Amino acid sequence: MPNIFHGVALQMTSDGTGVYYKPGINFKKHSELMGVLGIHLDNKFQNMSRFDAGNRNRSIYLDLSAEFKQELLQEMIAGAFRPVITIQGGSIADVSSITGIENLGNWEMKYAVGAGFQFYNLRILNELTLKYDQNPFTKGTMAFQLAMYWK
Repeated sequence: MPNIFHGVALQMTSDGTGVYYKPGINFKKHSELMGVLGIHLDNKFQNMSRFDAGNRNRSIYLDLSAEFKQELLQEMIAGAFRPVITIQGGSIADVSSITGIENLGNWEMKYAVGAGFQFYNLRILNELTLKYDQNPFTKGTMAFQLAMYWK
């Protein structure tokens, strides 16, 4: 019987924030395979003029991808923190391009690689990860992600 778990994540980049739901299964002894479903709220730049200052070109992106996570140094003593590496790939679309069942939007490929560490807080597994996220909408950014997983 596979070990199924659920998680939520908050991801911060230099130009936006994302909220994600991350269900998954234990793939091997120290590996996990997860689905990632979320939205990313993006602010491209600030517009300054004599009359006002404000954010322009705000976008909301829908992210559907899969993530593979491998725990490192399991045979060595690492204390309460377990280092991990992640590889993520999937699709991302601007929500404004989705107009209905006839037009499902402009979906583009995305990928991300990252490294971080996990630690337990009571029965909840916490994870801090630093990722490089590449997709056509954000043009490659570093992202800091805080995730929590439970069974």
